[in-house]
Amino acid sequence: VGDLLDLSRLEGGGESFDAQDVPFEDLFGRVLARHGRAAEQKGVEIATNIAAGAEIVTGDPLRLEQALQNLAANALRHTPKGGRVALNAAFEDGAIVVTVSDTGSGIAPEHLPHVFDRFYKADPSRAGQAAGSGLGLSIVKAIVERHGGTVTATSQAGGGTTVTLKFPPERPINA
Repeated sequence: VGDLLDLSRLEGGGESFDAQDVPFEDLFGRVLARHGRAAEQKGVEIATNIAAGAEIVTGDPLRLEQALQNLAANALRHTPKGGRVALNAAFEDGAIVVTVSDTGSGIAPEHLPHVFDRFYKADPSRAGQAAGSGLGLSIVKAIVERHGGTVTATSQAGGGTTVTLKFPPERPINA
């Protein structure tokens, strides 16, 4: 219920964002702090890279962190022992581009167009599990769009997944 209310507030613009310069070093550091131990126990490497020109994004630090935490949790959940999760920030074609990639199980092509839909779970065996609400990627999409950005996913079944967030370099948050 909390996730659904959160998503409704994000999509409806019923919440103000605290726009400020947010260093990716801080965002990625908090993701590592939260998921590092679980990754180590699982035998999955988490790597980060911040390219020159992409050190800072303008936005709400708590919401941006929420989006990255959701993506990292998904990537870690679907990456087997010996795999890798990578968080990257780059400046490409006038935009800040953030990718969260994994070497996990991937998403079948028929599921890929729906992964950002509310309540959608690509793995039917997870539909009744309490492990997730099926709203995490919908929340990520709403956060990114409120920041004036876009989100896409590419994947191959058995070949990993990459979620790409594109943000304008200095565009105000959509209120």
